[in-house]
Amino acid sequence: MKTEIDILSDREIEIFDYVESQSGTMEFVNKKLSSEGIFEQYRNIHSSYLELYLRIDDDAAELESLKRLIFLNWYAQVEPSCYTGIEYLDNTTIMTSYSILDQYLTERKIDAEFKWMLSFYFSWDYTILPFSENKFETLTAFVKGVDPSILSCPKNQLPKGTMDHRGQMGIYWISLSVEKQIH
Repeated sequence: MKTEIDILSDREIEIFDYVESQSGTMEFVNKKLSSEGIFEQYRNIHSSYLELYLRIDDDAAELESLKRLIFLNWYAQVEPSCYTGIEYLDNTTIMTSYSILDQYLTERKIDAEFKWMLSFYFSWDYTILPFSENKFETLTAFVKGVDPSILSCPKNQLPKGTMDHRGQMGIYWISLSVEKQIH
């Protein structure tokens, strides 16, 4: 039986596959995705990860939901929406997820995987500092401590399948070859 997080992941993959199938100029694809409600569907997925996080009582599922929230916050900032299907995420959801992340960092509740993910995302400090500065002290300190000259993600080190069924976050990390290649 699929969990709620699996269902959200499947919805992300469906949207990603659809977005990838589009052709035309960036402007044309953006207008099409907007008129078809794709961006709104992604906003709903994003907020559903937060709702899931707030509702469940399972540390591993909470952490995975938070990882996906933070990835989507970041990805919406760095990639054009015509390639991702993600545009203008809800600011309250973003701020709540960063508040939770700040608490995780304060309590040292992030795992090794999330640490390298965050170090990678936040090497683009412009994607987070406008949200964190003067609001989330531990998160801001973490971001300012990231050395953007160091590639923080593992290359060909994770077991094959680690990033499977993890929505666009998994697709992204697979594209950066974090998993071991099977020959």
